[in-house]
Amino acid sequence: IGSQIGHLKLFKSEDKRARFENCASLDELEGLINAYISDVKDGTHEEKGWPSSNYGISKAGVIALTRVLAAREKELFPDSHMRINVCCPGYCDTDMTSHKGTRTAEHGARTPAMLALTDA
Repeated sequence: IGSQIGHLKLFKSEDKRARFENCASLDELEGLINAYISDVKDGTHEEKGWPSSNYGISKAGVIALTRVLAAREKELFPDSHMRINVCCPGYCDTDMTSHKGTRTAEHGARTPAMLALTDA
């Protein structure tokens, strides 16, 4: 499950944005995430162009991971009809949003359920 907060405009640094957008491998993505973690620990993440949202970075990572896995699937299995997707359920009324969300959890689950159950 992704989130709109993982959108690339989250990044202050054009370089970081481009690296997430063009991430081509699991190793490259792991390196980006580890660099963020290291920079947060050092207290240098903001000056290095990282956002201050751990949740946002995690969702940007999920979106990048989805792109990497989709490209890998296509490369390894060109005749496969498998689809690899990520989606945002929207701002749902849950404990995580302190029940301020505008959608019910059931409504938010529609798109992920549809993607999981639709034939490729």
